[in-house]
Amino acid sequence: MAIDIAYVKTAAGKAEIAATPGKLPAGMKTLLGLVDHSTVADLQKKLPKVAVDKLSDALDRLFADGYIEIALGAAAPAPAPAAPAPVPPAAPAASVPPDPKLDFANYIKRPVKEPTIQKLREAEATLSGIRASKKAGYFVHIINRASKRVASKAGGDQYTVLVIDADQANAMVVTRALLLAKFETRAAALQNEIIEQLNKQPPADVIAMDMELPETIGLELLGRLREHPVYKTVPVVVMAAKAEHDDVVAALAYGASGYMTKPFKPETLVDSVQAILGL
Repeated sequence: MAIDIAYVKTAAGKAEIAATPGKLPAGMKTLLGLVDHSTVADLQKKLPKVAVDKLSDALDRLFADGYIEIALGAAAPAPAPAAPAPVPPAAPAASVPPDPKLDFANYIKRPVKEPTIQKLREAEATLSGIRASKKAGYFVHIINRASKRVASKAGGDQYTVLVIDADQANAMVVTRALLLAKFETRAAALQNEIIEQLNKQPPADVIAMDMELPETIGLELLGRLREHPVYKTVPVVVMAAKAEHDDVVAALAYGASGYMTKPFKPETLVDSVQAILGL
């Protein structure tokens, strides 16, 4: 288990600490008070009698409830090496595509083509060939597994997942699970954020997206991704609250590589991303 990710209190977490008595039980509030750019290892030193699995579960609950967040861009405290070697900073992802014609802003308002009859029939066949799973974590789980490892857009062994989800709590939990599994992550919810993230270079290797977005119709965004020269082949996993037959068929027909209904365990999404990439 990775224990080197640092956490900080959110505004809600700070408000909970200031509240008397507050909403959290005493033990959880004590743990929340100890979080200050802290890793699981840091907190374990302060709470040596608490088992690491229970400590991780408690942090997961605080994370899911919005009291803490990952300190992105702030590394966890670590002892300085005796003789550090100079390391050039990693180049940030560029926010402008190399070809202006690939700017996703040119696609975001473009009319979406309806799926062909063949695509609808293929989607119907996929759905008719499965049953709603009773496994804990999801109701509908459809994933197109890669027959071999998919090459990373950035090269090497580093893969990036773009999470497009307006549900902040779900996005944070999913992002944390992906980070723990050693994926790079990007996030977006609003239309301008979606355009910015889709224009970043190198492109994401997988997109995990909700269908209910504040400024964009999820199904139309999916269709536009499949019309874009870069993203027409990038795997897209749909995360949706709806499991009705027509909703699943529509997403598959518009080009979804996978469909998962909420709520699901974040580890299930990680497994799905790994399967899609052939990892």
